[in-house]
Amino acid sequence: MPLINTRVQWAVGQGFFHSAALIEDDELRLRYVYDCGAKALYEEARSNRVDELVVSVGRGERLDLLFLSHVHEDHVNGVEQLLDGTTGLQVDTIVLPLLGVEDRLIAFARSVSEDPAAAGNGFYRDLVADPIGTLSRFNPRQILLVRSGGPDGGAPGSDDRPVGRPDGGGEISGLRDDKGRASWKLVGRGDVQQVAATQLGASADTAARVAVIDDSLALATSSRDDAHLWLFAPFVDPLVEDARDEFLEALADSLKMSIGSLQVWLKDVVNVEDLVVNHVGKLKSAYTVITANLNITTMSLYSGPERPMGDEARWQRARFGKWVVQGGEDVAWLGTGDAALKQKSRRTAFLDHYDLLLRQVITLTMPHHGSDHNFHVELLDRIEPSFCIAAADKFLDWKHPGPHAAQSVASTGRFLSVVTSNPLSTVVETVRIG
Repeated sequence: MPLINTRVQWAVGQGFFHSAALIEDDELRLRYVYDCGAKALYEEARSNRVDELVVSVGRGERLDLLFLSHVHEDHVNGVEQLLDGTTGLQVDTIVLPLLGVEDRLIAFARSVSEDPAAAGNGFYRDLVADPIGTLSRFNPRQILLVRSGGPDGGAPGSDDRPVGRPDGGGEISGLRDDKGRASWKLVGRGDVQQVAATQLGASADTAARVAVIDDSLALATSSRDDAHLWLFAPFVDPLVEDARDEFLEALADSLKMSIGSLQVWLKDVVNVEDLVVNHVGKLKSAYTVITANLNITTMSLYSGPERPMGDEARWQRARFGKWVVQGGEDVAWLGTGDAALKQKSRRTAFLDHYDLLLRQVITLTMPHHGSDHNFHVELLDRIEPSFCIAAADKFLDWKHPGPHAAQSVASTGRFLSVVTSNPLSTVVETVRIG
């Protein structure tokens, strides 16, 4: 039977909010979201779009997977509304990159430097100070933290080796029920380490299962007849070590501590909370030292089949605002978050990680809202998407998408859709395999 993926890039302004579902025989199999947030300037648009999703799904219904690419406020500040215990959805599993406290503070410092309103968002401050504890408020069954690298390197399906089929085994897997919903399991070669929340700096242990996994693993689910395997394959683009060291040195100096003392001090969540509430100016000042490197740890996500479909029927249909287009034979979606893909070494690692999976991508979200500072034309040459999406709107003097990125897409005959706060810019896609 055919497996259908419906997905929406929501019009939330300068931010990112993507939701999707897998459907088989007209029945929901699995629902997921990748990022949920927008700049404070676009709070109304973000709130309206989250409400639209929740109402369409049904309050209290299950969100199988929530992927968070990184902790800039315009990617996460809608999570509190999305997962509200009374008016939102109930999440089963949350997946985000493994972030040290320095990474989170750099992300916070950048956010409040660009948008002072971010400092007043209590949920965002809490998430930066104690991500596991804060996300545990929504009662997920499990929280997966994805770390960069692995013994095998690439994502499952990135080479010619068979991926295998999910069988529901293992403790880290999707939730099965009697309503026809699909389960998932981890596939690929890499490590899985279940840990106590407090081992990762949380203020207290949580009822949720917490595990650290390599990004050489993927979450996989199959159609009922086991004919089609759908992968959620992450890639973590890590913060540059030099930037972390420079930030810590500057922050230690402003707090009149040694770097060693500061690192010990930051292990206490109470101290981190104090920093993001009462010492925002010192964090911003420390961030100015590393403004030459504007990229932080971020998690990209491939969502699509594990292999080329051969002669099997497959198609894509999309509505870009008022335009309806029929795509080619590829059906996968690739979200890049704020990955620093202009830099050759980081771009090469990204492309090598996905390798053969790239040939199945039809829709590519432009890194960092289409910023020229994160984009390189090699992405188009290697991935060969038919459609590109830049989730961006007017903010300060930012050029999102950048003129070079936009021209590169247009000059190769591809369709670039800029999803703003205007609902007419919403992108709705339906793809089918089988």
